[in-house]
Amino acid sequence: MMRPERGVRSLGTFRSLRNRNYRLYFWGQIVSLTGTWMQSVGQAWLILTLTHSALALGFTAALQFLPMLLIGPWGGLVADRVDKRKLLMFTQAAAATLALILGLLTVTHHV
Repeated sequence: MMRPERGVRSLGTFRSLRNRNYRLYFWGQIVSLTGTWMQSVGQAWLILTLTHSALALGFTAALQFLPMLLIGPWGGLVADRVDKRKLLMFTQAAAATLALILGLLTVTHHV
C-alpha cells in the first residue's frame, strides 16, 4: 500500500471543498436542486388538487422530460460553443423566473 508523500496532507473525502470555486458550485447546486424538487412536489400537488386525476399527474411527470429529449442534442452543441458560466447563469435565472411565475399564478388563484 502506498503512503502519501511527506508533507502532503490528506483530507480525504472533503478535500475538494478547499477549492473556493467548487464550494460556490456545490452550495449553488444544493440551493438549485432543493428548489427544483420543491417545485416538482408543488407542481404535482397542484395538478392532483386541480384535476383529482392520477393520469394527469402521470402525464405531467412524463412531459417534464420531453424538452430534454427534444432539445438535448442541440443543447449540447450550444454548451460546447458558449461561455459555460453565462449559460449556467441564464438557465438558472430562467428556471427561477418560471418557478416564480407559476408560484404567483397559484397564489393569486389564476391557475
